[in-house]
Amino acid sequence: MDAALRTRYGVEGEWALWQEHTIRWAECDIYAHVNHAAYLTLFEDMRIRWWLEAGGGFSASEPGPVVGSLEVKYLRPGHFRDRVLLTARTASFRRTSFVHEYGMWRDGLLCSARALCVVVDNATGAKAAIPEAMRRLMAERDGASAEG
Repeated sequence: MDAALRTRYGVEGEWALWQEHTIRWAECDIYAHVNHAAYLTLFEDMRIRWWLEAGGGFSASEPGPVVGSLEVKYLRPGHFRDRVLLTARTASFRRTSFVHEYGMWRDGLLCSARALCVVVDNATGAKAAIPEAMRRLMAERDGASAEG
């Protein structure tokens, strides 16, 4: 992320993945505020994009991430037609799970979230190991720490 983008949206910290987005009416409540569920859908889009760009896939024959828990902090409202920046990064990882952090920015942080994701074998539902190449990417690109 370059300095101009960081300044434009008031972004703090380092983020591995980012994407500009314009808030659509379908993402708002009757007061033209971003609906609480829309934040989660936008963060899910970032999680899916992160997984695919890291070399993962989504099919019955390969492992994929499942959200085990999610914590959201709604700090300030976003509004219809706001231009925002969505961010994602891996904070930490273990053998079969990782923690993602997300942010929505417009003149500073509007909303943040942390998701504990567990990698599962979609054919059996059993936990699956995070591939070594993906673990390296989490550490090197995202700055994530290995736990346990």
